Amino acid sequence: MTTADPVSGVVVRVRLPPALERLRRHDDVAASAGVPPHVTLLFPFMPVAALRRHPRRALAEIAATVEPFEVRFATVGRFPGAVYLVPEPDRPFVTLTEAIAARFPDYQPYEGAFDEVIPHLTLVESATASLDEIAEAAQRYLPFSCHVAVMELLVEGPDERWHGHWRIPLGSGR
Repeated sequence: MTTADPVSGVVVRVRLPPALERLRRHDDVAASAGVPPHVTLLFPFMPVAALRRHPRRALAEIAATVEPFEVRFATVGRFPGAVYLVPEPDRPFVTLTEAIAARFPDYQPYEGAFDEVIPHLTLVESATASLDEIAEAAQRYLPFSCHVAVMELLVEGPDERWHGHWRIPLGSGR
């Protein structure tokens, strides 16, 4: 990504327990760029310059279809170069991702690089950190749960740091 074409991403922000937040901040590449802990719904999303009323309205319509829910993180997973936490249930995240990708077909999760999108909260992505040690340490601080009531649009700023742009409540509001 370059400062000439900053992009956005749709996420569900998750507050980590302090010990997990310390692990993340110490070694995670995204954390050093200001990205908060989150479960990605769709990345990359629209260029920042294209964000207008229509995308926000469409995202709000999608968010209204999923009621707020409780999510639990009890398991550590691994991708090459990353340690992640597994959300349970994962279905609300899948539902939101599929709906956003269907509504915005030009923006597919991870640019269509994977056949299956696996909802996850990346704890540490790093080419140099000891991921086995991080995974072992992370497991000691699980489980934890949180209430999910909002999805968020993050944008890359001209400084190449990430910032919250829109907070969109889930559910019908009833």
